[in-house]
Amino acid sequence: MESGPSTVHLLSRNGLDHDEARGLVLRFLDGGVGSDPYPVLNRIRQAGPVWVRDDLVVLSSRAQCEAALRATDTTPAPTGACPVSADRLRRAADRVFSADAVTDLVPLVRRLVDDRLDSVAARGRLEAVSDLAHPLPMAVLSHLLGLPSSDAQWLHRRAMALSPALDLRPACTGTAGSAEFRQAETELEAYFADAVERRRGAGGHDLLSRLVRVDEGGERITEAEAASLGRFLLGAGYETTAALVSGSVLALLRAPHEIDTVRKDPGHARNVVEETLRLDPPVQVVQRRADADLDLCGTPVPRGTVMVLLLAAAHRDPALAPSPEVFAPDGASPHLAFGAGGHHCLGAPLARLIARTVLVRFAQRVLGPRFALGSPSYRPVTALRGLRALWVDADGFAGRDLPWPATAA
Repeated sequence: MESGPSTVHLLSRNGLDHDEARGLVLRFLDGGVGSDPYPVLNRIRQAGPVWVRDDLVVLSSRAQCEAALRATDTTPAPTGACPVSADRLRRAADRVFSADAVTDLVPLVRRLVDDRLDSVAARGRLEAVSDLAHPLPMAVLSHLLGLPSSDAQWLHRRAMALSPALDLRPACTGTAGSAEFRQAETELEAYFADAVERRRGAGGHDLLSRLVRVDEGGERITEAEAASLGRFLLGAGYETTAALVSGSVLALLRAPHEIDTVRKDPGHARNVVEETLRLDPPVQVVQRRADADLDLCGTPVPRGTVMVLLLAAAHRDPALAPSPEVFAPDGASPHLAFGAGGHHCLGAPLARLIARTVLVRFAQRVLGPRFALGSPSYRPVTALRGLRALWVDADGFAGRDLPWPATAA
């Protein structure tokens, strides 16, 4: 197969030479694009595939990103980053995040959302990140994993230290992760190993207890595997869900008429969440490694190549829609925010449930919501687009006795 790097010095489709296109990629990965990465991402997409090294290519068109995600001969990069890629672990985890299992969580999620809104009602304003986006997924994940609620802040701090590992600049430059990340990873490994050990023979119904009893195809899931999966679910599911919640609230505030629409038609919250996932996705970038020679829409990708997929650029590909930059929650919002094919995110139903529930109750209970002074600020993690803070003023808060609409689940 022809090696991809043999073409890197040709001009790209928009006239950029390879060095210019590579510079844009590194600028984006290094966080040098400020709070609005999309103009740079659009230029990278127009440039076509960008080979950063002989064994690392950046893909940003919708067709190529989807083809890479659906390819069967790929694995997560770096290797071992995703324990649920093992078939038997994924089958066990899939049952926990099945549609029926997530539906069973609706009463819990509704109660938690109302509790959080009650906690800020007297203040007359809320900060969407610390009041809603972070506490809610942590509480739900802790419930699923059987972790004490008193550990929430400790887990939050370690999970936040892990999130910079999602950034791909180290993978592109060969630099190592921070000492803070390594310490957080070590502490969480020990925490989950202890949590799994305490469940041995306990007969509980939380995810960790069930995993240590699972027999997949005649082979038991080990305690080390159960602990690794628990740590991965916290690291992969916590901040991404938090970013989706705060990003969806931001989308409503930027399009106030959508708040009225959600209030009148709670089912519309689904459309708002899906359009947020398309236009401003929490996970902006993912990595895959080619385990065989691939041809991705005409681009040869040799075996062993790391593929950096710029999902946030792919979602705004003009090949998808005539106005891909416009927020249009009309129910037709194709995106790759949760992966595709066999690499689809197993926690997607839960993340969607939490975000939709927040939007429905926000529209019902937060009266006259509007931006408080100051602009929304983002955390300095390029691959994960998460708000640092989002203050919302309100005329008041309706009580929690408002009935939940039947279409809100």
